Amino acid sequence: MSSQTYDIAVVGGGVIGAAIAAELSRRAVRVVWFEAAHDVAEGASKANSAIACTGFDLAPGSLESDLIARSNPRWEAICRAAEVPFRRIGALVLAFEDTDRESLRTLLDQATGKGIDAELLTGARLREAARTAAPAAIEALHVPGEGIIDPIRLTIGLAKLAVLNGVELRRSTPVTGFRRDANGAITHVVTPDGATAVGAVVNATGVNADLISEAAEAESFTMWPRKGQFLLLDRAVGHLVPKIMCTAPTPHTRGIYAIPNTNHTVLVGPTAVDEQDRADKSTDADTVDQVWARAQRLLPPELDRRHVTKTFAGLRPASDRTYRIEVSATVPNLVHAAGIRSTGVSSAPGVASYVADLIADHIVALPPKSTVVESVPRIPRLAELDTDTAAATFAPRPDAPPDAHPMVVCACEHVTAAEIAAECRGPVPATSLDGVRKRTRATAGRCQGAYCTVGVSFILSSATGQEPGAVCQGEPGSTWETPNR
Repeated sequence: MSSQTYDIAVVGGGVIGAAIAAELSRRAVRVVWFEAAHDVAEGASKANSAIACTGFDLAPGSLESDLIARSNPRWEAICRAAEVPFRRIGALVLAFEDTDRESLRTLLDQATGKGIDAELLTGARLREAARTAAPAAIEALHVPGEGIIDPIRLTIGLAKLAVLNGVELRRSTPVTGFRRDANGAITHVVTPDGATAVGAVVNATGVNADLISEAAEAESFTMWPRKGQFLLLDRAVGHLVPKIMCTAPTPHTRGIYAIPNTNHTVLVGPTAVDEQDRADKSTDADTVDQVWARAQRLLPPELDRRHVTKTFAGLRPASDRTYRIEVSATVPNLVHAAGIRSTGVSSAPGVASYVADLIADHIVALPPKSTVVESVPRIPRLAELDTDTAAATFAPRPDAPPDAHPMVVCACEHVTAAEIAAECRGPVPATSLDGVRKRTRATAGRCQGAYCTVGVSFILSSATGQEPGAVCQGEPGSTWETPNR
């Protein structure tokens, strides 16, 4: 049992948990943060559409819409502080038949009614906005405030801010139960390492939020995974898709998207199929073929399957009620941040502020800290620098240690040894090859690590003290030599 007592425990290391931990780290309280996996951003936060949306397609008045509206104006400042790529490139909702036009007008009225900039484009203005993409489109709703973001680096950047401001992050530490007092309040969080005394708990565990609620003997509700399958297109063709592209929504689906990523690749998808297995992230050929076929309307005709570098699936948390963000009715010091569906990235800053207000109003005071670390340490990233800046930044230094060398380790994604080494020793260090990939994109390019895995593993082994062949691919026990073990 830990001898330390914490004011608040956050459970869950996705983007919502990270945003909450970062928000609470600015307050004069002691915070401990539990994540079951070996790293943060191991669930839905690493396999989503990577959009920071305005909420133009959501009806006004819902908590979801309100929290996205709170979050959206803050993205530039948040991403500067957390060292996260972000660009407001805008979105085009496309009509291909006359029957789609009514849907666009409904969305236009909804967006402008909420004060969101939007307009209908046809003819030459549509072709200028879409360039070579979606050549058969006859009309589009243009929403210039829609942004693209790196959701993995966002989660990690917020985690770094939290840790730099005193939050104790415990990775590979699943919460297995709770102890409560005679009034039903949680007194301890129980993990395989023992029990930790806490004054309050935030349940931010995504698709497993119902299991945490059950373990706390709180509300009974049901969560399940909604699988989305994606295709990723090579960065060499990223310039051909200038904006977020999607088809006009129907009563049954929001459709397929083509999304330029911040690293210049293009994401196509996702599907939305409710499943039972909370760990099954497999893809299947038939679904991937269907996604590609449906995406053809959105993409320039010169793009074909040769440009696909990867397929993958993510599990979004679905629930019997969305945006369950509230103090438990039965456990007085438990706050749920659950049922946050596909808009979790877009609403995360707003959710964090909302949760902090709930805690301050109902559980414990949250006075501001006198001194706060406002931004994470900057890491020079070759892929994000212009030529002159890169030449000056990575000029050879005879006294530099080997792992600070400007040598390019990952040629596909332009990642240097220095960048990898910095992420292996940062405030939330990478401990696996997957961790390095999430922080730097090394091994994530068109060769999918065929040429750079050995180099990355040697740098990681230097930081972790492991033999290069024993470096973990992801979770402990899965090495790059035997990834299926």
